[in-house]
Amino acid sequence: MTSYGLPVSELLAKPTSVDHFGSVQYTRNDTYELRYALIWPVDAPDASTPIFLFCAQESPITSVAPGSGFYSSLANSTAALQIWPEHRYYAEAEPYTPADDFAHFTVEQSLVDHIELVLYVQSVYNLTTNPVIAIGSSYSGQLSSYLRMRYPDVIAGAISSSPTSFGCPGLGLDPSYDPYGFAKVATWAASSEGGSADACPANVQEFFQTIFSLANTSDGLNQINTDMNLCSDSMVSSYDQVNQTLAQYVQMQWVSAAQYNAPVANLGTAGVPAYRVRVACDLLSNSSLEGSDLLAAMVDALAVFTANVSIANGCLDITGATAEPEPEPPGTASAPASYIAALAPAAAPEAAPASAAQPELSSSQKFGYQVCNQDQTPTSFDGVTDMFYDAPFSLDGNDEQCLEQFGIHAQYNWAAYNFGLSAVRQSSNIFFTNGIYDPFIACGPTVNISATITVAVYEGCHAYDVGTPMPEDPPSVTAARNQGAALIAQWVQEYLVMQTQLPMSNAANMFQLNYALGGYTQVVNDTLPGSKILRNQTLLEPSAEYSNSADAMV
Repeated sequence: MTSYGLPVSELLAKPTSVDHFGSVQYTRNDTYELRYALIWPVDAPDASTPIFLFCAQESPITSVAPGSGFYSSLANSTAALQIWPEHRYYAEAEPYTPADDFAHFTVEQSLVDHIELVLYVQSVYNLTTNPVIAIGSSYSGQLSSYLRMRYPDVIAGAISSSPTSFGCPGLGLDPSYDPYGFAKVATWAASSEGGSADACPANVQEFFQTIFSLANTSDGLNQINTDMNLCSDSMVSSYDQVNQTLAQYVQMQWVSAAQYNAPVANLGTAGVPAYRVRVACDLLSNSSLEGSDLLAAMVDALAVFTANVSIANGCLDITGATAEPEPEPPGTASAPASYIAALAPAAAPEAAPASAAQPELSSSQKFGYQVCNQDQTPTSFDGVTDMFYDAPFSLDGNDEQCLEQFGIHAQYNWAAYNFGLSAVRQSSNIFFTNGIYDPFIACGPTVNISATITVAVYEGCHAYDVGTPMPEDPPSVTAARNQGAALIAQWVQEYLVMQTQLPMSNAANMFQLNYALGGYTQVVNDTLPGSKILRNQTLLEPSAEYSNSADAMV
């Protein structure tokens, strides 16, 4: 499973329990195929080399580019095996996702998916004494920190880039979470302190005040349509439409631009410039802008964020039909062609056609379910401390939306109940990172929590530090990466020293269990009836024994 001079990738699958916590777990047969990628280093791992667990993301594994980014390169240079699991329910078809209407679509279930997969891989490849480092960004960054907090016997340390773990009430923060912080950071990115034109925030704020004023009359609505050159299906005809479509579109374009305000061009979409917020603000740098001139300048600024796609038809489209897709976090946007070829999925069973009443949800819609269920991050705008307009977060409105879309009530306190600040403080070996332009920095830690739970803030955007190093990277980004690499080396060394002092290592060999179905939550060994069948694992592609010889090239 290796080659001479190049890492080798495999796309595999493992039967996994749909429900790790059910009361009938010893007799249950409800499973699905958990897909995962293994990326073997050039040099054969030994007992001292780590395993890097790249936590699952909110999209199919074939679209997250396993094998890319800074920490993947670090894995190759340290002979670390890489494990890239696919998140349950995000696979493109059965049998690679449970078919139970999201009944077991929870963070807790996903965490055990990760743990059982790690223990299985360690057992199969005789790597049971190797330390495991969890790595993730954004949502997967939350998972990496949760894994270290909940399963420290398996996870030796965690890298958590741009998580939103602290963006909810009830965590015990001092000061407490500020729901207006998100908008304040987006405004800061557009200010002179963030490197943008002085007049930009005031002009953005004036834009919103102008369109809301014009929306009170039919003549004003016509002026908005004309001055902004709105496409026919984007035109506004009422105050409510201005508020619910146009204003929200402009607001979220600026917020997203701040989130991905990268020091490099083409992040997410070809043609988007480096420091996109600064470039857009240059078009709003005239402090005398007002009325029609201000509305027209805003159209030009918005086009920067979409590389002119939003005005490709000669008019401004705010429906999303030509809008820029949200960029993948750096480090997952692209991967070496050899990796992508190696991870091309095998032919999967055809899925039953979705009914008209229940169409297949997109990845973003599935994540919307997760947000409603467990990942709430209330964000508010006021138009006073930020450059936007008064739009406070509505608990009732959000709950109604979750109920309408998914049939569930919004859960605001899940993170506080499960991973409050006290739980974080009692943990160790977690490295949080955040970019200063990213509005989600308001939802993550910005100062060290303890001697072993540390934080780096760098000049960059959302999850930028986990991406592939670029010549344009500011020194603080390089410093954050170096700090992460140094901490991993420290955690690995501490783990290896601890092994010499204890008569047992981690859970993978502690009880000599067969970790296949329910291995972590369901104690199964050869003394239990039926346990032999749990050894049968499904591979999507045939796999040879691990070798580091030139013969493996063929």
